[in-house]
Amino acid sequence: MTDTRDLASFFKALSDETRLQLVALLAQQEPGNALCVGRLAHELGTTPSNVSQHLRVLKNLGLVHRERRSYRIHYFLDQERLAAYRALVRELLGQDFLTRTESDA
Repeated sequence: MTDTRDLASFFKALSDETRLQLVALLAQQEPGNALCVGRLAHELGTTPSNVSQHLRVLKNLGLVHRERRSYRIHYFLDQERLAAYRALVRELLGQDFLTRTESDA
């Protein structure tokens, strides 16, 4: 991940409110914990089908992974991939920009 195209894909994926909420929910989980589509749908107040469509986008980006547990598919956030995107944001925008923006808020 070394160019602005990767970062543009990241921001495009997170520009959708449902996907942003999914990432936030998955980020709140303890390491090793994963949530099934039904639970995610319940938390967001939407349908499992809708959640699955959004998870597919996040999975294609490499932000989430899935694993089968019994008869359900559980999803978890790839913390290393998220950290790589954070680093890319810092690299492209500069640490000074990020610090200044946070302190101005």
